[in-house]
Amino acid sequence: MQIVPIHDGLTTSAMPDDALFARMAQEGYRVVVSLAESIDTLYRPDEDAIVTGLGMRYMHLPVDFIDPQVTDYELIRDVLNALFPRKVWLHCAQNKRVSGMMYLYNVLERGMEPRTARVLMENIWKPDGAWEALFGAVMEKYAGQYL
Repeated sequence: MQIVPIHDGLTTSAMPDDALFARMAQEGYRVVVSLAESIDTLYRPDEDAIVTGLGMRYMHLPVDFIDPQVTDYELIRDVLNALFPRKVWLHCAQNKRVSGMMYLYNVLERGMEPRTARVLMENIWKPDGAWEALFGAVMEKYAGQYL
């Protein structure tokens, strides 16, 4: 599984297993945020219990993989900004949703060069269709404020 540190307080991955959840707790992560949908084959209905049982907080912010929305990005951005400086682990089923949202977050919130952020995302996944439309809509809405 590819684990991607975004900054000191934010790390991303695909669906963690029990050992990775335990590692998160040992490494001082305070919050686990899942973007996976309950219909994903890798979805874990016991994740909330596992995470809270390890002393961390759990948030489930499902993103429709087929039809991601600007409001999904806005919620994820706002949650991550509100949780800072707590250590947060953000994941989805296969790290596709997360890598797409982190592309936007890296460019708009962290000031990363779009090409650099794109390479990081495409190391995991090369989006098309609805995701490219999402990127365009979010950039159109926010780029003037941040870039």
